[in-house]
Order: sequence, then structure tokens, then C-alpha cells
Amino acid sequence: MTIDHTEAPVTDLVAAQLAAHKQTVLTMMSLLTDPATSEQARAHLTETYLQHNPNIASGADAIIAWTKTEEARHARESMRPAPEPPVMVAEGDKVVMMISRDLPDPREPGKTYRSYWFDMWRVEDGKLAEHWDGAPVSTE
Repeated sequence: MTIDHTEAPVTDLVAAQLAAHKQTVLTMMSLLTDPATSEQARAHLTETYLQHNPNIASGADAIIAWTKTEEARHARESMRPAPEPPVMVAEGDKVVMMISRDLPDPREPGKTYRSYWFDMWRVEDGKLAEHWDGAPVSTE
């Protein structure tokens, strides 16, 4: 298999499309981090939205329902306040977001360490079509 590492020229139109993709992700994250607004996220998802996290089913109904779970509440609390703004990279139809979190250091009680979490989305016709993240898989 050969991988083509050449980059497409960035035109104003391409730059605007990549900025729009990033904004769609930011809007989606904002809506999904509040159970009161999560239903509005449906407008930003394709009909066939695929979730590549083994802990959340695919589809708009599943991700919206997940926002109302105890697991989601815990995730929201661990994300706030964010120690740094998210870092976003967009290329083609993909957007990667890196979010930092300060977590309790298991080796030094009372101290924290900086951790970075990655999410990636595929955008299709201005809507989010797929999502990947580094979700831990439960062995229970």
C-alpha cells in the first residue's frame, strides 16, 4: 500500500471549509456537555452517525441519551475547568481535537498531572458522521 503524503493547496475556500468543520465540532461539544441542550446536537449529526467508542452506541439517540448518564456527568466534571483551550487540527473531512485535563496523581496524593485526550470526527455535508476517541474498554 502506498500512502500519498502530498498536501492539497490551501485556498481560501478550503480554509473556510476547515474552519467550518472545526466550528461544527465546537458547537457539538458545547451542546453535548450540557444535558439540557444535548437534544439540539441532533441537527449536527448525520442520519448514520457512527460512534467508534465501545461504551456508546452509534446514532444520535444513543449519544444524546449518553449525555444524561452518570458516566457523562462524571466526564463533564473532570473536564471543567479546562486548564487550556482545546487544540484543533482539520484536514480534509477530519477534525482532531485535543483537550487537556488535570487529573489526580496516583503516585503523589494531593498533586495533579496534565493529561491530554484526543477525539476525531469525520464531517459529511457539514454534519458529524463519525467519532473516534481513546475510550477505555472495561474488562468487567
